[in-house]
Amino acid sequence: MAKKTSAAEKFFYENGGFSYDPKTETRAQGKRHSAQRAAKAEEIAKELGWTFKWEEDPEPYEMGDAETEHPDEVLMVSMIDENGRICQSLGGIGFAGSHLERKKYGRVVEADLALEEAFNRKLI
Repeated sequence: MAKKTSAAEKFFYENGGFSYDPKTETRAQGKRHSAQRAAKAEEIAKELGWTFKWEEDPEPYEMGDAETEHPDEVLMVSMIDENGRICQSLGGIGFAGSHLERKKYGRVVEADLALEEAFNRKLI
């Protein structure tokens, strides 16, 4: 019997990035597995009390190859673990568009940082 998809898995399936190995799975399977991992990482972050601090990035923004306009704001985020230490961070995050789109992308970024830390700690 197939496992029911959680709201978090659905969110990451629709909004998150994904990867897959075409030798072992289909694109759709890879997208589903990536969404499941992101949802699990988000859950671990909440359970362990990891928090995220967003602030303006003081570094100059470097436009990507596909970008044609400078983002409205450029932020950096630090992930703080249960001991109050910064354990993951990312800068140069360009945001443009609506507040809702920024909130969605911010959630994806936070899950990616949590996933990296969860892998480092062998929690996933």
